[in-house]
Amino acid sequence: MMAPSALIDSSPRLGETLAESVRNRLVSLIIGGQLEEGERLYPEQLAARFGVSITPVREALMQLASEGFIESIQRRGFHLRVPTAEQIRNVAEVRQSLELCAGERVIQRLKEGALDHAVLDRLDELQQAQLRDAAHMDHATKLELNASFHTTIIELAGNPILASMYRSLQPKVVGGLVQRGLDTWRTRVELEGEEHKAIIDGLRARDLEAYGAAVRAHISRSLKDALGDHDLRK
Repeated sequence: MMAPSALIDSSPRLGETLAESVRNRLVSLIIGGQLEEGERLYPEQLAARFGVSITPVREALMQLASEGFIESIQRRGFHLRVPTAEQIRNVAEVRQSLELCAGERVIQRLKEGALDHAVLDRLDELQQAQLRDAAHMDHATKLELNASFHTTIIELAGNPILASMYRSLQPKVVGGLVQRGLDTWRTRVELEGEEHKAIIDGLRARDLEAYGAAVRAHISRSLKDALGDHDLRK
């Protein structure tokens, strides 16, 4: 099973290649809000910044482009992706479908005894950590905790295809949230914690209707915040 936050985890890993290291450092800059939407990423400048040759930087940029974090524009190089309102809505719609599907499967597995209720303790830990550490955490850590929470549910569904689809979507979810929440995210931590608790409660009660309502409310609110923060309404 993959680490829940593997898609946005920027920490060094044993045995990773130089290109992978550069990729992870770039992700750290992106989720930390240190790069502006639409900003052009120059391989030469990044190579100098990271103290590496240009080859691993180009490889890292190509990888990030394939993942959806950045985009490669012909004759204009690499740029940090600027998602449109329509793209953000589309991502939210697909994300909701996948998370509803995952929750249905988790509840079914709990009822069948294929999963022990104790596995939900990890969700409690993540939800409590987000509330407990809100005063000192940065935006990147908040995003990683949030990603860990949701991908843990996806993994508990036990469906590799579903997990793969969600992993491919995750960079687009992050891309729609990073620049939009930098100034206001702390004001929403408590509300997000309550929403996560409602999701956990639905799973613990093995109540698909309650779980579904909690997921829809959470994603709907996140979508409104993403659009509102960036004044995207079209």
